[in-house]
Amino acid sequence: MTLSELLFELSGNTRLDMLHTLETGPLTFTRIKKQMDLTSSEASRQIERLTGMKMIEKVVDGGYSITPPGRLVLSFLPGIDFVFKHRDYFLSHDTSPIPEELIIRFGDLSDALFMEGTVEIMNFMQMRMIKAKKYHYVMSDGMIRLFIPSVVKKVGSGITFGMIFPETFKKELSAIMEKYADIEGFRSNIRIRTLESVQVGVGITDCGCALKLPDFNGNVDHSTMLVGSNPAFCRWCCDLYKYNWERAEPI
Repeated sequence: MTLSELLFELSGNTRLDMLHTLETGPLTFTRIKKQMDLTSSEASRQIERLTGMKMIEKVVDGGYSITPPGRLVLSFLPGIDFVFKHRDYFLSHDTSPIPEELIIRFGDLSDALFMEGTVEIMNFMQMRMIKAKKYHYVMSDGMIRLFIPSVVKKVGSGITFGMIFPETFKKELSAIMEKYADIEGFRSNIRIRTLESVQVGVGITDCGCALKLPDFNGNVDHSTMLVGSNPAFCRWCCDLYKYNWERAEPI
């Protein structure tokens, strides 16, 4: 069976719903029919199609169970669903700066919300920094100098900061580090690295995470941001940050 044939077979809601129904465990024919409100002939037909695709299988007690390949296929579908739902956004935003191993995990972004408005986003970011109690990691294509006093205050209170900026800011960042070096805990609680260029924006705090993608000219879009506190979304953002942190140079 080819990929196109698989997608065609799963294009019917009934077969896809049946796979999801069996995700939690095996069910008998009668239970499947009742739970999905299907006639006997329709349930039998759908089970036969999914069995032929090796997406489900008959188990010892006579019930039906999703197969390992069936479970794997389902795990990829949330990412496809997310991209399709927000296809207008992806028509104007470039995902090429994101490593392939994170692209295939786009389903982790499913519960994130889209926030719009440059001013609204800036205010939201500032409030997230203020509310952070343990850590704040950020990757940005530019410095918001207005936030520097708040960062200094937070660092002094024991909050851990990690930051990634373009290397064009290296001289200015070094000067800032030197200026506040005498504050207790400053050098130990803040780490900064630089990349040749930063094309994706990421914000990570113990309150939640945020993501900004670039347009197709390589400029980060500061007018639209994905935000959320769902564990899967936050793990995804952390992994993107770590990927770039490992490539960045300490100042």
